[in-house]
Amino acid sequence: MAHLSRIFSRQVQLCVRTVPGGLFQQCRNSLCIITYSRAVQKGPVCPPGSNRQVAQLHSSAQHLAKKDTQERNDTRALVLHKQVFEDVDPDVRTKANFLKVLDNFTKKDIRRRGHVEFIYAALAKMKDFGVHKDLEVYNKLLDVFPKNVFVPTNFIQALYNHYPRQQETGIAILEQMEYNGVMPSAETADLIIKVFGFRSHPMKKFRRILYWFPKFKHINPFPLPDPLPADPVDLARLALRRMADDRKAEFKIYQREEDETESNIKTYVTSIQTVEQQQMLAEHPKDVPVYVEGSFRLWLKDKHVYYHILRSDLLGGTKAQAMKEREWVEDDMTKNDEQRRRWLDPVAFVENVPEGPVFAMCITGSSCQESLNTWIKGLQEDNPALKKIPVVFKLSSASTQLAAAQ
Repeated sequence: MAHLSRIFSRQVQLCVRTVPGGLFQQCRNSLCIITYSRAVQKGPVCPPGSNRQVAQLHSSAQHLAKKDTQERNDTRALVLHKQVFEDVDPDVRTKANFLKVLDNFTKKDIRRRGHVEFIYAALAKMKDFGVHKDLEVYNKLLDVFPKNVFVPTNFIQALYNHYPRQQETGIAILEQMEYNGVMPSAETADLIIKVFGFRSHPMKKFRRILYWFPKFKHINPFPLPDPLPADPVDLARLALRRMADDRKAEFKIYQREEDETESNIKTYVTSIQTVEQQQMLAEHPKDVPVYVEGSFRLWLKDKHVYYHILRSDLLGGTKAQAMKEREWVEDDMTKNDEQRRRWLDPVAFVENVPEGPVFAMCITGSSCQESLNTWIKGLQEDNPALKKIPVVFKLSSASTQLAAAQ
């Protein structure tokens, strides 16, 4: 067997011609077989000092070292691309300047080298430029990808994750659009097909967004305006009316930022109170104190406000009063089922309520003690009974300082 192998190697050596660079070219003889110099035992020897590259099998350690080097290079490139956006003056960070940075990158290199790191850097800086809810900018980001490069050409490439890093970047763009409530358009679909093809993961993500967004668009029974008001007083009015859940509730502004005050604190004080809350406060015992508690955080989309409440402890006769006002819901199904009655009529079981009635709510700009004193003075004018009731402030110092800082 060794003799036959030696003969075969000699025959291959005779039928193979060496060309400059250490490569081999197949002979026209149909009996010859294409092979490399390793298959030929007596092949041509490279001269000493030549730059011929020899293929080597890498170990796991070499593979991990190469991967770490690649990650370090990616991090360095990401930092460099972020610096491009950070160099823009904060006073002129607008949509036009953001698109100008994208155009400069696309025109610099036709092959778009480093486009993945550049797109991630752009996604991180979109909110600073105020374009995180702009569909045109997201389409411009998708246009940064090279076209017809990552499109699978056969079913095997489409079956597996073809160019996974680029597809993950495309999904990251669509996920940020989904988080900010941006509905993709037909232009977005055309860009995805040109970059990744129809059978790709970004296209699946696009189709899912297109399916679910219209279903959830009007599902909220308490919708908020889009965009939210920029004026803090209007935002406070929106938040208080949302919590009061009563169209007859009276919203009042006890102080504005431009008003002159004794403490020289430029802030606003807003309050809301319903007619039922005024009646409850008028009937409240004069020897039982009421408490000002807060601050509590309320989120309105991507904005938040801090509010305080005026409440009292749960009185002893509240349960008996609730039992008289609301009768038991009993029929053939709930007559002997106490647990079902509790589920149908939870108001009757007020012993499970941890706190007492709430008389009013307020939102101030600073959440400080002076602004809350202004709120109580305004409530005393609208509710004369409050002047004879002791008021105790139970404020959380950590939350109040955080609200004042923000």
